[in-house]
Amino acid sequence: MANEKRQNQDACAKGSPPSATISRYYLSLAPVTTLSASPFRISGVVISAAAAAAPAPLLLPAPAARLNEAVPLHIASRLIIQCAMDPILHHGRYLFCFNNSVENLVIAKEKLELTQDRVKKQVTDATDRTEIIEPIVENWLKEVENVLQEVNMLEGKISEVRKSCFRKQCQYFLVKEIARKTEKMKELDLNSKFEPFSRITELPGMQYYSSKDFIFFESTKSAYNKILEKVKDENVSMIGLYGIGGSGKTTLAKEVGKKIEELKLFEKVVMTSVSQTLSVRSIQAQMADKLGVHFWEESDEGRAQRLSQRLKNVTTLIILDDVWQKLNFEEIGIPIHENKGCRVLLTTRNKEVCTLMQCQSIIGLDLLTSREAWSLFKIHAKIDDESPYALKFVARKIVDECKGLPIAIVTVGSSLWDKSFDEWELALSKLEDSKPLHIPPGLTSPYICLKLSFDNLGNGLSKSLLLLCSIFPEDYEIHLEDLFRFGKGLGLIGSFGTMEIARKEMHAAVNILKNSCLLIHDSERERVKMHDMVRDVALWIASLTGQAILVRTKMDVRMLVEEENIKDKKVISLWDVNNGQFLDNQLNCPQLETLLLHSTMVYFEVPNACLERLEMLKILAFLTVDYRWEWYSMRPRFSLPQSIDSLQNIHTLCLRGYELGDISILESLQALEILDLRGSSFKELPSTIIKLKKLKLLDLYGCSIEENNAYKVIGCLQLEELYLHLIEYEENFPHNVSFTKLQRYVILLEEDISNWKSSGDKPSRALSVNGFNASAQSFISLPIKDLFLRAEYLDLNNLKGGYKNLIPCMDPQGMNQLIVLKLNTCLEMECLFDNTNVGLLHTQVVFANLVELVLYDMDSLRGVFHDYFSQCFPKNGEEIEEGNVSDQNHTNLTLSKLRRLEIVGCNKLEFIFPVDFAKGLVSLNDLKISVCSELKYVFGTENKYHHSIYQQESLRQANIDLKFLNLNTLWLHALPNLIDICPEYCRPCLPNLKDLHCYSCPKLSNLSVRKVMTDSTLQQDPVAMEKEILCPVTTTYNQLCGQMESPNLKIVKQFRMLNLSDLGAKGVFQFHIGEGGSNRELVYFNLDLIHIMLYCLPELQFIWKGPKSFLCLQQLGHISVGGCPKLKAIFSPTIVRSFPMLHSLIVFFCGELEQIFDSSDAPEDNSLDTCSQKPCFPQLMWISLYGCNQLKCLFHNFVASHFPLLKRLEIEDCSQIEKVFGFDDDVEEGNNKDGQQSLLQKLEYIRLERLPSLKEIHHEFKLKDHVRQYVTDCPKYAPSLYLQSGDEPQEEEIQDEGFEILDALIPLYLPLLLALHTTDQLRSDASKANSPVEQGAQQIHQRCSRSWPTGKSIDLNNTC
Repeated sequence: MANEKRQNQDACAKGSPPSATISRYYLSLAPVTTLSASPFRISGVVISAAAAAAPAPLLLPAPAARLNEAVPLHIASRLIIQCAMDPILHHGRYLFCFNNSVENLVIAKEKLELTQDRVKKQVTDATDRTEIIEPIVENWLKEVENVLQEVNMLEGKISEVRKSCFRKQCQYFLVKEIARKTEKMKELDLNSKFEPFSRITELPGMQYYSSKDFIFFESTKSAYNKILEKVKDENVSMIGLYGIGGSGKTTLAKEVGKKIEELKLFEKVVMTSVSQTLSVRSIQAQMADKLGVHFWEESDEGRAQRLSQRLKNVTTLIILDDVWQKLNFEEIGIPIHENKGCRVLLTTRNKEVCTLMQCQSIIGLDLLTSREAWSLFKIHAKIDDESPYALKFVARKIVDECKGLPIAIVTVGSSLWDKSFDEWELALSKLEDSKPLHIPPGLTSPYICLKLSFDNLGNGLSKSLLLLCSIFPEDYEIHLEDLFRFGKGLGLIGSFGTMEIARKEMHAAVNILKNSCLLIHDSERERVKMHDMVRDVALWIASLTGQAILVRTKMDVRMLVEEENIKDKKVISLWDVNNGQFLDNQLNCPQLETLLLHSTMVYFEVPNACLERLEMLKILAFLTVDYRWEWYSMRPRFSLPQSIDSLQNIHTLCLRGYELGDISILESLQALEILDLRGSSFKELPSTIIKLKKLKLLDLYGCSIEENNAYKVIGCLQLEELYLHLIEYEENFPHNVSFTKLQRYVILLEEDISNWKSSGDKPSRALSVNGFNASAQSFISLPIKDLFLRAEYLDLNNLKGGYKNLIPCMDPQGMNQLIVLKLNTCLEMECLFDNTNVGLLHTQVVFANLVELVLYDMDSLRGVFHDYFSQCFPKNGEEIEEGNVSDQNHTNLTLSKLRRLEIVGCNKLEFIFPVDFAKGLVSLNDLKISVCSELKYVFGTENKYHHSIYQQESLRQANIDLKFLNLNTLWLHALPNLIDICPEYCRPCLPNLKDLHCYSCPKLSNLSVRKVMTDSTLQQDPVAMEKEILCPVTTTYNQLCGQMESPNLKIVKQFRMLNLSDLGAKGVFQFHIGEGGSNRELVYFNLDLIHIMLYCLPELQFIWKGPKSFLCLQQLGHISVGGCPKLKAIFSPTIVRSFPMLHSLIVFFCGELEQIFDSSDAPEDNSLDTCSQKPCFPQLMWISLYGCNQLKCLFHNFVASHFPLLKRLEIEDCSQIEKVFGFDDDVEEGNNKDGQQSLLQKLEYIRLERLPSLKEIHHEFKLKDHVRQYVTDCPKYAPSLYLQSGDEPQEEEIQDEGFEILDALIPLYLPLLLALHTTDQLRSDASKANSPVEQGAQQIHQRCSRSWPTGKSIDLNNTC
């Protein structure tokens, strides 16, 4: 018995029924010994004797069958019993293996959760590197999340079944589901390795550069047109643009690049700055960034070959800006002589460089004419016709002295703006009398002009900061924080007062420099740049004023002792140092005040003797990186020399990104005010630094400290600014530390700081805390509360301690200093603001400066604001009479500055804001709400009286207009109970909405979406209102011509992205032209849509309807339509058949689709389709079609020449399709009689599957021999007949084909699965499991899986 029991247990573990059970079942069936004509019964199945005795080749032994011998009845009966028992035993095992199945489920769940945590950590790491996570990874995570949720629900059922009186019956059905979920989790765990995991974000190209300050003068236009003409000439590969420094060569080159990119003359336009100090690696790195190339090679030659290989694959215009000497293209990796598709435009100050570079075309950029210079000067000096004549007379003479140099005109004009007449005359006198010294020929006048701008600054700090900016390399993006820390160290800024006052002084001075055009705005708000000319002048001025600066790039520090005139230098600034080993000699620089050394790779070795004679040194900086909020994990070693203790005048010490070891010697630097150790690692923060009484700024952002003593030491310092984020630091931040003197702080007390790094402008006071646990009652007495209450950026994760709200629990003063508030998994919080207890509030204004609000996974949140007087959520359904409500203590809450609101996973929310609050959201720009299961309305409640609770009876309105004039993006996702944006007594108006995403909101009506897509405050056309149209637009001829403004027309025109699913609409856009234009020629209407995705719209009959050839889609880039069974055509006759920007066309499971382009009402003249010389689809790269069984021809009466860039063609499961490109009998293409002609030149990949009627792709033409075809179940199609040469490729040969485009466009599929798998109706309704849309999801998954390269997988089944 024991052995039998063990065997049964083993069998259960393997999912098989126990042997003892099998034996009992067999013994219960008595053998039959005689044949009988009457039937007998086995387990309810009636079997006749004749049938039992009939020969069965698959069951009877072979010898018996051959000899045709009689089979004993007991043998036949046992065989029949075996056949009947197999399914019984298969289902019977479910009765005996329940506990084992449950155990397997738990094990699989735990293992999958561990794998999920690992993948999430990888996602965080990749996001920190600003990489885009592959869709397959995101899909996997979402599917795991869904499966784990389902398993949690299943575990609840298991618990209930175990308590049930009918548990055996329930177990039978339940164990099946357990087995499926266990297998699913094992499969997900097995498929958890992704390659690639993420990819680098593509850069914006030439569109990155702004044109707002560019003025097209005739002298500039001439050079502009010449360059464009030569760029288009295939015989010209090198073009040189030369001109004096500051003449506008760089600006003109940018404009040319933008125009070339706009015209699509080249696949890539790459601009790189060369600069005077040639750095091949820098040039390669800039080009690689814009081409998406990653260098794996360390050698310069290897990098050059990698770059060359990339450039050979695309047509590229390379703009090399600011070239000073002949370049070796082979050394850089530019295949100018090997690839005719590669062209170079270079800019230089010296015409001889163009000659040395053998430019076929050399174009000079002339200076501005007198008239153009005067026009430019008037703009920047603010001179107009009303200005005094005497002032204009002097101004014209000043312009003449500027010699037509744009940078001089701009800077001088800006410096004289708003100055007195005497100052204008003085400026003219200086220009006429000044004598330049040691200025290169040809640059005299510009130098004098710029020096005049410098002299006219009138602010000593601005002058000093301009000279300080010149210590940075050419084209360097100077962070204002570096400028402040170095300026403070030199004593230029804030000699008296606080650090905050010093910052204000600096920003005021920098603004003067910007307004005078001596500093240039950079792409980032906190960075500035210097024009090369301005930098040269600043260095020249420094040498004249006894502030000589030595600034070099790629210099060996050992050469310092050999540098002439080093003795007189006040500043030594060496960048990208290639050797960090100082000589033992002392630096003979008695006047040196600043020593700055920068290298990303060099290990600096500084002997003691080197620093011994630098008594005047005020700034010492060793840098691996500039000022940034990221850091490198690789830290070169750097040991502080003992002689550093002799630097008793040092004010600023920067040691960024180094492995420092012991830093206890810093205690001797008694004059130190700023200690910057950003990104470095060291043994401990020495307690002796508390002796540094002058220390005001400590930067430990991104530091690693071995000993857990940092917080204790920091708490003893009298700092004004603190930047703190310690990596892998175990010590808990103490609650009893007081930082009352801190004026600025960034304190991030959690490992994951992705929220902070991804935020835009960084506020001056930021606090991010994970797991803060102090009771709400004791918080008010904690010294640390000051950090919370003064923060401008507050990120709280997993807050504990009984905080039901932020205001008044944490701050009764209203948190009016907050700019950004992010709350994540604060499970006890019910609202942010609670006004039910007036006595606790000390203010009538709350969140007055809030710009961004993000709420994640707040399980107890019942309302964003709980205001007694607005009755946000009355308890127990009770309603307070209006007569009992007083506005005496009503809190002023408008959130007028709120621009971004994101709410995810707050499942107790029924609405976000009351109507009265919503009316105050005048700045709201971005609204995203996801996965809030109880949300009914975004704004307002079902009870109409709530909206008027503050209004006098005489002022109450029947309807309220909610106008969100600045809202650009609206995202509604996975909101199963969402009824409407706002209740029916409100009318939303979103006149500037550009992006609308609405997925998995099954209760959202067509009317609700229509109110968002049109101006619901306007009276609607009754004809349009009767139909289920999402966006009906009634307009007139005059409105189309721009003579009158139509609000709805304006709203529709500015849509950029439209993603919809799960709606019952019959149409999307319908245009009706009213009276007044019927007898006139109709003008085109341009709809600026870029993306449109429509999924799971079962009633949809059309997407666009209106007059013929009325609607232009010139900007449309991607269109994807699926699960629309009643749709007969994608593009109606309303659409003008020209799509210059369309990249992808994806259609699936539209069962009634008959045509891509509806030609039923098309004009008889088909010349546009068949004979037009201009391609209709010049950019279309990917066509994908499947599950459309009524479609007979993909493109009817379109020739293949309309698709010059088509790379990928996929058609599957379309039973009636006969041709891809088809023509009527009398419309056969006349230009393609030669059967050997090759069309679709860029086509690389074709997949044709299960197409029983397909005969050909295009009549009488051959595909190019490199095209990869994958064809299955297409009996009438012969692939080999359409290839010019070569054999038909095998499936494994095409695994990587088209991956690049698939990688770019696969996200288009994600919204479909959102619609399919996040809607509760689809999940719960088993009858929909075999619907066309649900089948479509499975086939999309299969298709994408096999389209991905070998070793990769993709799962799109769950993307919630």
